[in-house]
Amino acid sequence: MSCLKVRHLCLILAFLYLLALPFQAFATEKVYTLAIVPNLPAVTLHKNWTPLVEHLSRQAGIKIELKLYDKITAFLEDTKGDHVDFMYAAPNMFYLAYQKQKYIPLVRGSNMLRGQVFVRKDSPYHQVKDLKGKTIAIVGPKNVCSVITRHALITGQQIDFNVSFSGSTINVAKSVLVGKADAGATLDSSMIDDFPEMQKEFRIIMKTPEVASHPFAAHPRVPKKIRDAVTKTLLDLDHTEQGRKMLKAVKLTAPIKADYQRDYAFFADVNFDLLDKQQSQ
Repeated sequence: MSCLKVRHLCLILAFLYLLALPFQAFATEKVYTLAIVPNLPAVTLHKNWTPLVEHLSRQAGIKIELKLYDKITAFLEDTKGDHVDFMYAAPNMFYLAYQKQKYIPLVRGSNMLRGQVFVRKDSPYHQVKDLKGKTIAIVGPKNVCSVITRHALITGQQIDFNVSFSGSTINVAKSVLVGKADAGATLDSSMIDDFPEMQKEFRIIMKTPEVASHPFAAHPRVPKKIRDAVTKTLLDLDHTEQGRKMLKAVKLTAPIKADYQRDYAFFADVNFDLLDKQQSQ
């Protein structure tokens, strides 16, 4: 083979190698998963989270994919196992996952969460102790309002009561209004934000201590450089109107750095086994 032909062949091979590089890089690019607690329909979560995930991917220089779930049990199973890199979860669910995988909370909204117990305005019950042996309507067994309110009732008020899981805040309110339940328990913010017109129908008889809101957390295997980039990107979004819209859509309003000990160690005092037994009765 002549030198000219060899040179020509080498140029062709070099061109093909360079052409293949982008495809090789794409094939080996690490894809980070972000598990989202299913507190809304999957189609709504996808719409709300996609702009933020795309922005995070660009700014942090990584590829992030959403992982959505139909059921909370599936979400909990995944996050307790070794299946996701980032997660956004209710504080009680984050704590359960932390116990298994030591997730690192990066950012949370600056708002605090608080449960409340309420009765109809014409109810004969005026104190929490009056609800002994009565039925309290709650959204669901694993919702944060359910966990912190039942924990407060059992440990602080030390009363026995029956639980009716109603599926949504509006159903809890309706159950109390029509007399299917003697009292209801929700997050105070849920009633204020979603059904303000109903507040005049009820009388609040207990509020729980405040707890920190949902964290955006990372598995410890995620490199610190990437964790720091994600944290900075989320915090920086609060500096622009468009960024604040993205944060509001995913309920990370006015984000601040999260801290496990300060924000979520509270749940170490919650007897989750006891609450699980109550829900199975």
